[in-house]
Amino acid sequence: MININRLRVRKKGRTICCVSQLQIAPGERVAIVGPNGSGKTTFLRVLSELEKGYDGDCRVDALRKDRVYVHQSPYLFRGTVLFNITYGLCQRGTGRAECERLAGHWLDRFGLRELAGNRVNHLSGGERRRVALARAMILQPQLLLLDEPLADMDKDGAAAVALALDDLKESTILIASPVALSDGLTSRIHAIQSP
Repeated sequence: MININRLRVRKKGRTICCVSQLQIAPGERVAIVGPNGSGKTTFLRVLSELEKGYDGDCRVDALRKDRVYVHQSPYLFRGTVLFNITYGLCQRGTGRAECERLAGHWLDRFGLRELAGNRVNHLSGGERRRVALARAMILQPQLLLLDEPLADMDKDGAAAVALALDDLKESTILIASPVALSDGLTSRIHAIQSP
């Protein structure tokens, strides 16, 4: 699924991300762990094709439309929780009724059912993150890239994320985190050192 060899990203003459070698098999779940400033976010941006300026080899066996990246400060569209969660499916041409049916599963998964009709500008940080994760996961992407998805989450929210990831049996998942994650969330850890 992913094959990295001597990847280096430089900005203004300074190396901001360096991954010497990494192979990730389809369906694998990998924690990308490292201190702040080590290049975890940049690495996910390279894999999502949001970052184009790098040296080395980066091969990802997934079309761009089958890659979903959830930023550590996720952006939500104006409107309701339900509108945000169904947005990607609707853009792909899925009918409204089917979008809402699928959204019901993810609303329940993330404990958002009672907030479905609420406007997103009234949500807490943890609620906003759960909406962004539900919006990503409903697409069942081939490659899911999560940048610190448990930030702003209480214990119940983090548990909901872990359970929701179990629904994505076919997805390859990379989770960037400054510290090792709880057991069961990922199958292995790849540490990124500060460049």
